[in-house]
Amino acid sequence: MKRFMIFVVFVLALAFITINLPGVKQAYSETLTETKVDVYDQQKLVKSLVFAIGLNKYFVDGKVDGVTMDAKPFIQDGRTFVPVRFLSNALGVQDKNIHWDGSVQKVTLMAWNRVEMAVGSPAIAVTIAGAGRPDLKIIDVAPMLKSEEGRTYLPARYIAEGLGYEVGWDEATETVLCWPKGEAKPDVSAVVQKAVEERARLEGKQPDQKPEDKKVPPGYKVTSMGYMVPSPENTRMKIEDQSQDVNLTLVIYLPHTAKEIDKVPLEHRITQDIFQAQLQQAEEILAGKHGREIAKAAVDYARKKTTREAELERKKFPLPEGGKIAVAGYYNAWYIVIDVWRI
Repeated sequence: MKRFMIFVVFVLALAFITINLPGVKQAYSETLTETKVDVYDQQKLVKSLVFAIGLNKYFVDGKVDGVTMDAKPFIQDGRTFVPVRFLSNALGVQDKNIHWDGSVQKVTLMAWNRVEMAVGSPAIAVTIAGAGRPDLKIIDVAPMLKSEEGRTYLPARYIAEGLGYEVGWDEATETVLCWPKGEAKPDVSAVVQKAVEERARLEGKQPDQKPEDKKVPPGYKVTSMGYMVPSPENTRMKIEDQSQDVNLTLVIYLPHTAKEIDKVPLEHRITQDIFQAQLQQAEEILAGKHGREIAKAAVDYARKKTTREAELERKKFPLPEGGKIAVAGYYNAWYIVIDVWRI
């Protein structure tokens, strides 16, 4: 039934986009010339853009002054939304190349690539410059029209990626960084610090002093992707660091039954206390990187599997910075798997 519903959603989105996005009907092959944002930072030419959640400014050129907006980026359903004009301008698309069709509530951005999205439709059509036909992708979010503002908000990550940018998210500062795909990630630490300070003032808070690097307490280590995890001797959980598409894998073992436990060597026994400790450690690991709210949601779902017979269908928890946390515990499995996916 679930597969059938996914198929129905795909077909409806495809039909909606095909009807409302002219670029899908007619091949688009002209190359539109625009200038991306060039940022001169630390004696080298890089390209970058920084948005901060809850702050009505974005930052380019490595300049801490920022460009003022009359709206603030926000997070909904694990995705960052930015007003269409400000997002497009910030990514280098001029006003003349931003088109809004009110009759079908469709946005078209025509720059080096052509990007098309429609309000309420979880799909994006991207035509690479010089290509004949657009690439249609079904995504997990749709553009939003806030009627009280008369303003359309676009999902920042998908638009930026459609225009050829890499996108990074910093959970600690709630900032989004975009830079051209294939180039080195720029250092925008000064801009991020300024954004955090300005947001704190807007919220009536005292800006924090420059943060110090987190110290790693005894019995812990930091993975290659920046997760603080307990050392092997301090957990029964299996922790796998970074594979091709996964940043982190946590394997949580279920408690042994009363019949099993006496047959298991003491050093390998999983009691209820050890099981609960693994779950708590998993939540702390995820919260340290992605925030408490989504970490708790993911691990609370994992807590539902307490026996081998219980089946925990794979569930995804989208991350604001992109990617997702996936949790699964299949029938007759004696473990629960939590993966943090890059995409």
